[in-house]
Amino acid sequence: MSKPSVSDLLVEILANLGVRQIFGIPGDAINGLVEAIRKQDVIEFIQVRHEETGAFAASAQAKLSGRLGVCVGTAGPGAIHLLNGLYDAKLDHAPVLAITGQVATQFVGTDYHQEVDLYTLFKDVAAFNQVIMSPEQVPALLLEACQTALAERAPVHLSLPVDIAGHVLDGPAYDPRVFQQHSTTVPNSADIKRAAGVLNQAQKVVVFAGIGARGARDELIATAETLGAPIVRSLRGKTVLPDEHPLALGGIGLLGGKPGVQALEKCDAFLLVGTDFPYRDFYPRGIPAVQIDMDPTHLGKRCPVTVGLAGDAAPTLKALTGELRRKTERGFLEACQLSMRDWLADMHKAEYSNDKPIRPQRVARAISDLARDDAIFLCDTGTVTVWGARNLHLRGDQQFTLSASLASMAFGLPAAIGAQLAYPDRQVIALAGDGGFGMLMADFLTAVKYKLPITVVVFNNGKLGLIQVEQETEGLPNFQTSLHNPDFAEYARLCGGEGFHVSDPGELEPALKKAFASSQACVVDVMVNPDELPMPPKIMWDRMLGYGVAKVKELLGA
Repeated sequence: MSKPSVSDLLVEILANLGVRQIFGIPGDAINGLVEAIRKQDVIEFIQVRHEETGAFAASAQAKLSGRLGVCVGTAGPGAIHLLNGLYDAKLDHAPVLAITGQVATQFVGTDYHQEVDLYTLFKDVAAFNQVIMSPEQVPALLLEACQTALAERAPVHLSLPVDIAGHVLDGPAYDPRVFQQHSTTVPNSADIKRAAGVLNQAQKVVVFAGIGARGARDELIATAETLGAPIVRSLRGKTVLPDEHPLALGGIGLLGGKPGVQALEKCDAFLLVGTDFPYRDFYPRGIPAVQIDMDPTHLGKRCPVTVGLAGDAAPTLKALTGELRRKTERGFLEACQLSMRDWLADMHKAEYSNDKPIRPQRVARAISDLARDDAIFLCDTGTVTVWGARNLHLRGDQQFTLSASLASMAFGLPAAIGAQLAYPDRQVIALAGDGGFGMLMADFLTAVKYKLPITVVVFNNGKLGLIQVEQETEGLPNFQTSLHNPDFAEYARLCGGEGFHVSDPGELEPALKKAFASSQACVVDVMVNPDELPMPPKIMWDRMLGYGVAKVKELLGA
């Protein structure tokens, strides 16, 4: 039996860790690693058309599952292309391992062909970052990298010179184990009692939940029920609670709705659970706050808090609820629920409108109504994010994720590829703008090649709509935001998938039904109203003034 190479050992360790796909493009400096993948049957190498797609796909897998995502890139440009997807993983706290090829060790530092200082390049994005300089380092460095990624929920990076990758290991067999943390943390009882005291004294409490409350739905509801408190959510926290739950008030921020914003303006205390929502203007000021977060560095980071509880959401909420007094006065909650019903009624008008051009709200709602109960939604960045945030109504155990903190365009399609591979039995739907889809649309071929039945719904308004809004609210005339698009449905068919072009409201639901029922990768290209404005839930008069100034300039050609 031949002795294993360094690359063989790398693949064995990753397979034992549960990795089932590695995303990348074969190339000179990683050919040894790709060969090691070819020789076994546990991990599948997914050949993408752009390494950025591979990094996004790995990041999406990690966000949805909590497991390690893996992507690779060859020396030089292949490695560089990974960076955007890795920054997405860093900012959204997703465990991703990036392995990059490097020139042979004897040429490192000599300005050799395709040589890039990968250690420096990845230093900011990676929580663990090393260049392997001897075969003996490999087991220890890979194990430390994987454990760091999982423990810190962060991207990590190993650079593997081509001569090291193919080196045959002569020593004893190495036991490739990675130890993962499965314990939970609960704050001490004194802090729990202090937090309960703050909330017990308040009359109008709001619970603000983020993605860190995922897995704590029952505990979150029990706490809110005891407090008589409505629950607002960050955008990534959309999956924490079904949209139709009686305690749900939707989101806050510019992508949120009026009920959540108004509730936070009127409350006299609030409870933050697993959220690092960055927009300080939307936090209440001058009132008590309790924050629960598994990362102690997040406590008090975005707004002042009275009591900070460093712990996992589910057990901490359970302990806290045990110290709370049930509030019998429900007037504040009932007023918030009435506001939510009014908001939903207003949205309902747009969501079921027969206006032509098609209103984007109708597209998002139609996707909601027709998707399976197990659907996973991947949302791109742009005006489509607004419609996904407000008009995509989640139910049951449906999942939703996006490039939240980085807010990178082009996330939707690659993320759908990663999600479908991680969850082959679930329905996977990407919501994309025409700008975002166009950036990495070549990888629709990847979905076709691997027979992934994803559906990409393109909200096609013929422009970079959110950028136009940003320009105009700053008082700047619209400039260079229009897009020259192909027929995306025809493009999908040319790739070997299915494509549906929709320009009339009556065509929308039939096209979606066909796409969702298909066993092939599909694009539904929907021509939506380019003049539909993503209005914020709270009017900011300086932005409205800027918008008016911009429109005058556009009219005058200034």
